[in-house]
Amino acid sequence: MSIRAKVFTIIFILFASLGVADFFVQRFVVYPSFLELENHEAGQNLQRIFHAIDRENYHLERIGRDWATWDDTHDFMTTGSEVYKKSNLYDEALDSIAVNVMIFCAQDGSIFWSNARDTVQETGINLELLQSGSIPLDHPLINLPAEENGTVGVINTEHGPLLFATRRILRSDGTGPANGFLIVGRIVSPAMVETLAEQTRIAFDIVYPYVDENMICGKSGVTAASIDNLRYFTVDDGKFVKVCSAYLDPSGTPIFGIQYLFPREITQKGIASIRYAMVLVISSGLIVLIMLNVLLQAVILRPLQQLTTHAARLRHEEDYTQRLDLRRDDEVGALADSFDNMVQTIRERSEELKRANEQLTLLSMRDGLTGISNRRMFDDRLKQEWRRAMRDKTAISIILGDVDFFKNYNDAHGHLQGDQCLIAVAAVLQQQMQRPADLVARFGGEEFAVILADTDAEGARHVAESLRQSVLELHLEHGLSEAASFVTMSFGVASIIPQPEDGDGGMAELLRRADLAMYQAKRLGRDRVVVWSGDQPDPSIP
Repeated sequence: MSIRAKVFTIIFILFASLGVADFFVQRFVVYPSFLELENHEAGQNLQRIFHAIDRENYHLERIGRDWATWDDTHDFMTTGSEVYKKSNLYDEALDSIAVNVMIFCAQDGSIFWSNARDTVQETGINLELLQSGSIPLDHPLINLPAEENGTVGVINTEHGPLLFATRRILRSDGTGPANGFLIVGRIVSPAMVETLAEQTRIAFDIVYPYVDENMICGKSGVTAASIDNLRYFTVDDGKFVKVCSAYLDPSGTPIFGIQYLFPREITQKGIASIRYAMVLVISSGLIVLIMLNVLLQAVILRPLQQLTTHAARLRHEEDYTQRLDLRRDDEVGALADSFDNMVQTIRERSEELKRANEQLTLLSMRDGLTGISNRRMFDDRLKQEWRRAMRDKTAISIILGDVDFFKNYNDAHGHLQGDQCLIAVAAVLQQQMQRPADLVARFGGEEFAVILADTDAEGARHVAESLRQSVLELHLEHGLSEAASFVTMSFGVASIIPQPEDGDGGMAELLRRADLAMYQAKRLGRDRVVVWSGDQPDPSIP
């Protein structure tokens, strides 16, 4: 047999073996890993849905904790003050915080005051829970352990699942004895599900009341899985994976089901990758066979194969620490040395580019002093939220705040202490942001800005008051301030529902309004919040 035939036969057998091995590896090693990754990602998506619902409970808990630790609330449970009712317990107050149910209970479970509303329709609703005028002490709403001041969970109602948060009513300093319970709740309505679906970007449904037969997973072909103690079930269904789980009440009883269809893009890509790999192996084998059949030169075949294998490994693994080290004194050796030098250069440039990109990203989006978002991040987020508000026809609000008499503070305490003041102010402002979409940024110098998506003027004013109070409570001494003995801030609030005809140019008008409102706050004595109403004077006009 000729050398050409020997080489051809040997290489053909080798490539055939490689193709078979590659097929088995792809089919029985790689493809199952795609399936595992697919089920894991389906569970992660389900976990995001549960976290979104838990955030609603957390928001209720914050509301209940805030209201239940007012001295006025504690006194109201004793006096039944009409002033308290008129100031706090009116329908619009519940609508503004998106609470469907608010109940004040005495220690024995008797209902002292209650209200149940549809915050979307802004109408009252009837709850069987409130009809008897009392809640049993063993009811999940008020069955708190003695050592706990609050609890959260979900219960069944005739209007759907009710997320609730219960807090013992204490003094503002946290002391007792407790003067009853404050219960706030939010019904898991189709509108809430739609909102959560938009937040998580997962089109899911809830099944209420929970019945196994009503779930899309059914009972046949079900695969049980869990992720971080979250148990769920999956069923393969062609191009989709059906994913189901149950949301439990505090006792561990299913209240409602959660289900969605997960597109099987991962396994489809896995199958495509297997086919591509097979085509690639077969094509490479044919090319090499043709070359070997033409060249018939072992002295060329071996080093060229080494070069080809090394290049393919670099392309797939992207590990530029590997070297060929093909020591030859001919043209192939020179090519191998050049290739190794090129790989070394690529490695060095890649590392330099990676470090530069990381530094650039960090510098471009974060304020170097305070660590919060900078003006560039603010502008990008404002444009994003503006266009979303224009598309959804919802309100967007801007809060501009400025540290009062900050120049005097620097003159009295020095610029180093002034920087520390800005860092502390930025930190406390950031702590007040309650939603992932809310953004606080350093606008310039001692000026800060806040973006509140899907928030009207009244809601933004409430947030601005919280920001003003939190800065005041830092108790940063400021002897040269004419507003207070501590560092204070003045805030301007502006809100608008963007119209298509406004375009992106409306953002500048929104900022101008917030700036005029802030100017008015300073003009009226500082340490206050002013909401733009159209009659603020323009400081640029004498």
